[in-house]
Amino acid sequence: MLIGDFGTLGLRPFLSITGIPAILTEWSALLPLVSHLANHDEDHRIIGGLALEGHLTVALFPKLGYLDGLRRLLQYGSAFLDRANANSVSTYKVWDVNWGSVFNRANGSAMSMITEYALRKRLKAIEMPEDVFIKPSGFPGVAPLQANTAPAPCLQTATKSPFRRHQELHIVRIGRLNQKRTIRGTMVLILLSRTGKVAYHIVLVGLVVMLCLIGAYGSATIVLNGLISKSMCRILRVKRPSGYLESNENHEACMLSAVHENAQTWYLYIGDRGVIDWMLNKTMLAMPSANRLQTYYFRMAHLLQLLAMTFVAAQKGYDGISLIILLVFNHVVHSLFGGHRIARQWLEAENVSVDANTFRFSGRTPMLGVVHTLSDARDAAWMGSFITPCLRTRVWLEELKRPIDMRGKMGFDHHKLGPSDLSWVIMNTELTVQAEIVIRKTLHQGNPIENLQVMKTP
Repeated sequence: MLIGDFGTLGLRPFLSITGIPAILTEWSALLPLVSHLANHDEDHRIIGGLALEGHLTVALFPKLGYLDGLRRLLQYGSAFLDRANANSVSTYKVWDVNWGSVFNRANGSAMSMITEYALRKRLKAIEMPEDVFIKPSGFPGVAPLQANTAPAPCLQTATKSPFRRHQELHIVRIGRLNQKRTIRGTMVLILLSRTGKVAYHIVLVGLVVMLCLIGAYGSATIVLNGLISKSMCRILRVKRPSGYLESNENHEACMLSAVHENAQTWYLYIGDRGVIDWMLNKTMLAMPSANRLQTYYFRMAHLLQLLAMTFVAAQKGYDGISLIILLVFNHVVHSLFGGHRIARQWLEAENVSVDANTFRFSGRTPMLGVVHTLSDARDAAWMGSFITPCLRTRVWLEELKRPIDMRGKMGFDHHKLGPSDLSWVIMNTELTVQAEIVIRKTLHQGNPIENLQVMKTP
């Protein structure tokens, strides 16, 4: 018989299994422990899952520290929410283009889950035009600077800006749409039904018994601990605040989001203001009420999981092999049925539809210009974090206010601009106009997004 059959303790199981190589038992004992080390972003994910699911969520094999995070959530309440939203590495800033306000995303990773779902089948980014056609006299349609000069010639060969600061903009459209449930969503719904849950618990209890019979006591403890924790989470449900997903304005939202002001990847959320504003700016949940016993349970569950994981690493043998098999099987099942499950369920439950397109710009200024033209912004106050207010910026923004077919064809006070500033205005106006045309055409050809009034029965 090969080394390591009965583990470090040498406990003989009730059911005998053929021997396994010692190197395999050593490796399988360490991998589960290492792969389940928690990171400091788990709190953010807890809040995101809670905001979308409407109750506490926990996987059958949660990361080490996740259960303790649930304990801290129940113990500290809204203070935990504030810290989770502020201290996470995935915390994003949001610029409300229409109103000019700047704030951090609320509701943890909830919007990140929805965004990832919208971009799950993302194709290659659409490249924005980089060619700029410029007349020697300055802006197309503007008289030459000198009165006695000859008429301006036709457009010269297209030129490109020598500078590159590539920016990627994901435009996520969110709206209300009555949609049919997908086949995968139907299967998940069946699994989450009362009958499905009972069958699921029976299977897991049988699995615990089987693991004990083959001597995998650590793995059995981990499964049992996860099963009880999932049941406890189901008990603690949250209430939605009044006015949930309703809008207090009569216009659509246009909110830009990124990790910081100098990011290269940006997310523009446009569409139904009720959904977007609640997900980014308002708390989607009221804290679940929990007694001391429930809070104490998650503390003990965390300690039990830690002891069981380290026991498996020390025991090795069948315990480590069993846990590896369970983790791989759980990952496969999650990939087939649970990928983006939380986001998909929430979208179907709330009759919300998402659609996403990705565009790649050669610079940040044209990108900001397109965002501004797609919005209903009253002014450009939201741009203060990106572009320093000056004369050339004011002239550029004045051009963007004109109808798209008239930009660059009307006179403006260019005599106050130097050659460098004039070139900047011409180039960025041209790039913005060309990019806006491409984006509007792409969005028009995309999936339909409708804003439907949710009628409530009296």
